[in-house]
Amino acid sequence: MKTETIESMFEGSIKAEVIIHLATMLAQDSFPGIATEAFMEEDPEPLWESIGIEPPYDLDDPGLIFDHLMDNDKSGFLVKFATPVPQNIKDGSHSMSWGYYATHWIYADTYQEACEKALAWRQEFYKKRKKFLEDQLIANNNRVDVELKEVQ
Repeated sequence: MKTETIESMFEGSIKAEVIIHLATMLAQDSFPGIATEAFMEEDPEPLWESIGIEPPYDLDDPGLIFDHLMDNDKSGFLVKFATPVPQNIKDGSHSMSWGYYATHWIYADTYQEACEKALAWRQEFYKKRKKFLEDQLIANNNRVDVELKEVQ
């Protein structure tokens, strides 16, 4: 893996929580526990969206899931990345902690590619979070202005 990618991930506070190599970890009728948890989650939609294909008709059958992935030429890496959720964004700075973080599934043919996609996801996530907090601040300020006018 490229050193600059590792450094960028460290600086961007991104870590891999789950790494599944589809071709080798799912090749048996019995998935490892981590893969079973991933593919049979309560809400499997984000995982399948990241892979880029529709799920098979039976998500309780590991053999069917593996065949479906291989039939659709999906034998790369499925990685669940995590990053802290930025708080108090203002003047180009923010606070964050691993006590409050977001996760995102990413599929790629190589682990290097998955990490590069994670960096792009983190950047977009930060932009959306910043906009959300700015909009919330504006809404709160408008509400305070209205309340002040009502009191006067």
